[in-house]
Amino acid sequence: MLRDSVVSRVTLGLAAALLWAAGTGFAAAATVVDGGMSPLQTVGPVHVLPVVNGIYMLTVNGINVAVQSGPDGAIVVDSGPQSVAEALLAAISKVTDNAPIRDVIYTSADADLVGGGGVLSAAGLNLGALDQFISGGDRSASALAEVPGANSGAGATIIARQGVLNQMVGQDTYASSALPSETFQRPQYNFNMNDGPIEVVSMPAAHSDADSVVRFDREDVVVTGAVFDETRFPVIDLAHGGSIQGEIDALNQVANTLAFEQVPVLATTGGTLVIPARGPLCDEDDLVIYRDMVMTMRARIAYYLAQGKSLKQVEAEHPAQGYETRFGSDTGDWTTNDFVEAVYKSLVMEQRARHGKVKS
Repeated sequence: MLRDSVVSRVTLGLAAALLWAAGTGFAAAATVVDGGMSPLQTVGPVHVLPVVNGIYMLTVNGINVAVQSGPDGAIVVDSGPQSVAEALLAAISKVTDNAPIRDVIYTSADADLVGGGGVLSAAGLNLGALDQFISGGDRSASALAEVPGANSGAGATIIARQGVLNQMVGQDTYASSALPSETFQRPQYNFNMNDGPIEVVSMPAAHSDADSVVRFDREDVVVTGAVFDETRFPVIDLAHGGSIQGEIDALNQVANTLAFEQVPVLATTGGTLVIPARGPLCDEDDLVIYRDMVMTMRARIAYYLAQGKSLKQVEAEHPAQGYETRFGSDTGDWTTNDFVEAVYKSLVMEQRARHGKVKS
């Protein structure tokens, strides 16, 4: 549940957000609900939540998309599925006052997170397409002199880890406009835009071997992608290099190095706000609770595996009891048993790497 400090932090801008909503014709709502605040605006099927000044959480088909808007343009983290790309683009244009999309960042290669990337990129403008010379820090229109950039070309830059590009090319279902145009393999990709640093941090072997988490330093907001999904057990994509220990390592890294609690602790100024792949706006407490759940699940299944139990025997022990109501499901594309199986197989692979084959 979102802590009071975060609700207080968001509420500080509530009056301004409501006035802004009224002025732009959005339907406004201000009800505080469990897990945070209900969306303040709706643009078609897209719900819009102003997170902090300049950052919005757009939710469509259950997927959260983060948008930062500022004097240099807009940055979008993940793009939602292809089926809602046009609706999402309309919402981004509305909340950013038609600011050009400069960068789209992919946090993984999942189709529901990156399927609409081609549409968003095509509607954007590459930073290399327009060099702006600013006199004396003045960003007014009269102070800007614009000339063709060295890398001139239409379309926003799509940033992702190299593994994302590899996975998308391997799936052979994406148009070239949807593929990452700037990739990296180092632990962290940093750049500066809209008067603040932005960090794209690698999370190897977590949900998959191509995950990233994005931190907006100036706004103190972290976007986790599939590493943190508040609505279900984490998806461990073994086929694409995911692992249960990598997932735990990623959650620990986000909690310990990217999300920060304000000091003193008793102050209600809030800390880092966390935008998960799905679910409500979160904070560090929500992240740590989720991390602890994942660690407990790993420990339970490892205990049964150490006893020599097979996967079916482990499933019969119902290791997810106590968490199933909150994170589990018997239907859909990621069930409780899917998660238990992924954790079990991930642990088996760990043991094989250390000691050779074990019973499976």
